[in-house]
Amino acid sequence: MIEQYKTLFEPTQPIEIKEKNSRFISQCFPVSTKEEAEETVKKLWKEHYDCTHICFAYLLGEGEVTTFRYSDDGEPSGTAGLPIYNEILRKELFNVLVTSVRYYGGIKLGTGGLTRTYGASARAALDSCEVETVVIKKELKINIPFDFTGIAMSYIGRFEGLEIKSTTYTETGSSVTVRIPIASVEKFIAEMVEKTGGKIIPKS
Repeated sequence: MIEQYKTLFEPTQPIEIKEKNSRFISQCFPVSTKEEAEETVKKLWKEHYDCTHICFAYLLGEGEVTTFRYSDDGEPSGTAGLPIYNEILRKELFNVLVTSVRYYGGIKLGTGGLTRTYGASARAALDSCEVETVVIKKELKINIPFDFTGIAMSYIGRFEGLEIKSTTYTETGSSVTVRIPIASVEKFIAEMVEKTGGKIIPKS
């Protein structure tokens, strides 16, 4: 079971490298959806409206890859997006977008040169990023009868790593939605059942 993953704490500042008069400006962004990633690329095009290419790669997931994409944006196939993506894999990051903006300098780099330079550009940005570890959590719904409110809420309040997402009140008690570290879910359910004599069974 995967219990945590690494991602970016915040976007990085642009980092520029030069190769045979071409400028490569790379940057990393934390993203959680493909729409967010592609919207970020669109914003870069507005900022760098006169650039030659904006190549990128993103990888989404929480400890396991659920979605990924890389783009050469008109560069020879496999020379830009894939090297950027490989650098993300090297860093073992998730929910991240890496971009490399190129301003052509008039001298062709060849496929080998492009592959090396886009890889180096992505590496420079990724090596500058601040990484955070995210604990994977699971959402549970807990229906609490009035008679067990004190016992249940006391246990919920002191369970390590638990977040209360929402609370709604019903005619018979309350319904509390919580997020719990995935590694602790079985323990939480078992102890809640034990403390309430089986009257409360948290469900996903």
